[in-house]
Amino acid sequence: MTTTAAYGSIPTVDTSATKFASSSKSAAELQTDFLKLLTAQLQYQDPMEPEKNTDFTTQMAQFTGLSEQQKSNELLQKLITSQNVNQMNQAVSYIGKVAVVSGDGMSMNGGVGKVRFEMPQSGAATISLFDETGQQVKSYSPQSFDGGSQEFVVQDAALANGNYKFAVSMTGADGKAVAVPTLESGVVKAVINDSTGVILEMNGRKVNLADVRQVEQG
Repeated sequence: MTTTAAYGSIPTVDTSATKFASSSKSAAELQTDFLKLLTAQLQYQDPMEPEKNTDFTTQMAQFTGLSEQQKSNELLQKLITSQNVNQMNQAVSYIGKVAVVSGDGMSMNGGVGKVRFEMPQSGAATISLFDETGQQVKSYSPQSFDGGSQEFVVQDAALANGNYKFAVSMTGADGKAVAVPTLESGVVKAVINDSTGVILEMNGRKVNLADVRQVEQG
């Protein structure tokens, strides 16, 4: 569409905020572009049918709102980046230490391993170990534990070194076995900062920093 004036025919400029809605430019760059377009519109408007003040006011209000939103987005991105850097610095100090997360893995080394779990209340619990194929290799008779975080040391020279899975169960009020929440502990080997956040590498698996429940000296 064009506007005809005594000095020629020039394109009508769209200065609505929607023109800039999908722009990847910064708020400052958008503001500069908008002012250039608005100036061109003023310069080349038809003197016989000039733009109304209300039109300019509406355009300015739309752009001001968009500009503020763009600035907020830029500030939020900076805060997220800063937070990731702080988390990365914090996580580096975990290397070489033991992290505790939700999980059902444990490792045997020299016939010794450690099983962790959360007892919902005091009672007797049965612990079962499984190899990497899912075959049960050991089961420990019910033993009494207090409620809360518990630790059971497995000592069995017949169990080869390596990774195992485990399960813990207790007898419920109805006499049936109830699964007990299990925990996994391991030495943190590396720290990774990727698109999902800061990741710790332990026991050959990767866990989010936010999922770490406890950190101990190795």
